[in-house]
Amino acid sequence: MRKTSTPAGTGGQNPYVVKPVLKALRVLAALGDAGRELRLAEVVNLVRLPKATVYKYLKTLCESGFVSYDKAEDSYWLGARAWSLGRTVDPSLRVRELAQPLMRELRDQCGETVNLGVMHGTDVVYLEMTQSRHALRMQATIGAHDPAYTTSLGKAMIAFLPPESWPLHIPDRLVSRTRNTLVTLDAIKRDLVLIRKRGYAIDNGENEEGAWCVGAPIRDQDGSVIAAVSISAVANRVGRDLEGEYARMIVQTADTISAKLGYRAP
Repeated sequence: MRKTSTPAGTGGQNPYVVKPVLKALRVLAALGDAGRELRLAEVVNLVRLPKATVYKYLKTLCESGFVSYDKAEDSYWLGARAWSLGRTVDPSLRVRELAQPLMRELRDQCGETVNLGVMHGTDVVYLEMTQSRHALRMQATIGAHDPAYTTSLGKAMIAFLPPESWPLHIPDRLVSRTRNTLVTLDAIKRDLVLIRKRGYAIDNGENEEGAWCVGAPIRDQDGSVIAAVSISAVANRVGRDLEGEYARMIVQTADTISAKLGYRAP
């Protein structure tokens, strides 16, 4: 007998699915995916359920602490109970899950490879990547390591940590990977200060000859930098006009991922 699939979140004909609970979870998920405060009408539009039903679910979720309500703004957002549950999930898995669709969207916009990485000591580790469709492209391997101080991913994370913790992520012995690698502590610190001011990091052939990358930090709900996302391209495809445009795009993508993780910028 041929099996038929059931759209995610509908419950189908499964007799064990409690449909009101399923619908309430759709409301909760809509708030989480939005990454910002939503009014009742916005939630109704997202979940496509009757307004009175959504209102009851929101008030129930508020009562249980999973949703918070701002009376002055008449808006809702994820509550403390929802965030506490989120903390029990491996942060790298959650970042990866939230980042993947945004990385694909960014790749389609810029045409270049998009990378996601986390810090591991003095290295950056590649968690995920969405490959460029160009025949000639820059690419790493998921799980591979590179020195954090030579990559836009690593520099974007280090720069937005407290300066007193920078030495923890910069090795004692600085090795030149290319002719452009910064190999003095003073030069690296000057670069990190500049990155912190402008909001993004650039690797102009510092990790790999002929490569150009721009990266921005990803923050969790506490504002802590936990990952970074970058665009990597063959350097001769990126003119001066594209540098600014790619920087804007990567910062916007990083900020969107951060918002989905619960970060609310001051």
